[in-house]
Amino acid sequence: MDSSDVPGADEWPLPPSWMWSCQECTELYKAMKHAPEVVNAAREEGEPGVDYDPLDTVVSTQIRLARHIATHHAPDVPDIDPSCDRCTSDESRQMPEVLVLEHRARHVFAPPSIAGLL
Repeated sequence: MDSSDVPGADEWPLPPSWMWSCQECTELYKAMKHAPEVVNAAREEGEPGVDYDPLDTVVSTQIRLARHIATHHAPDVPDIDPSCDRCTSDESRQMPEVLVLEHRARHVFAPPSIAGLL
């Protein structure tokens, strides 16, 4: 059982106050939360079988926010979550530090079921 199997694994956490005091965090967070709506609206208006999100906007907005947090707010990135398979495997695989921090930054703003994916 990993962190994505626990009750509440799909619930989006309330971002910490330090994120709201950073203009870039705020803008990236809002873009990330708005991306699914934009993509879904395009799909509903368009023709079947067309990729209305060729740049994977939903995922890329999460990556941009995680990268910003990892590079500009590293001291605020949470420690390893022992219940997260990705956190524990990153340590044993000796991943580049920025990628480890990016993953752990996702725990700040994404549900466990999503944070463990990247």
